[in-house]
Amino acid sequence: MSRLAVKIGIGLVVLFGLGVSTGIVLGRQATWKPRWSRDYKSCEERWIEARIKEYTPLLELTPEQIAAIRLHFDKLASNMQEFRAELRTKVSEAFKETNASIARDLAPEQREKFWQLLKEKSGERQRNRNVLSGQ
Repeated sequence: MSRLAVKIGIGLVVLFGLGVSTGIVLGRQATWKPRWSRDYKSCEERWIEARIKEYTPLLELTPEQIAAIRLHFDKLASNMQEFRAELRTKVSEAFKETNASIARDLAPEQREKFWQLLKEKSGERQRNRNVLSGQ
């Protein structure tokens, strides 16, 4: 086999790989919906729809049963959202306590740099949230 044939073969394999990668990225972008989109559904809502879609043919559910089961899933979704909110609060408090503990172990100059670093990171996160939420 000539060197030219090998180079062409390698080039085609690389080109194929790039095509596959591009397709994956574009496919994900096409199906992703931002939170401000009218079509956006929470993970709980998507989970509920998937379970109902799964259970309906397997259990031969009637429309009345689907409505009743949906109420149970809606309650679960509400509970999950409450749990997440509580968890966010607890995690936030844990970070605050940890940062305060770290700051106590630092020299005054280091402490000042540390708080400044945290402030900058917090600003970056807020800017990223604003971009993602369309603000």
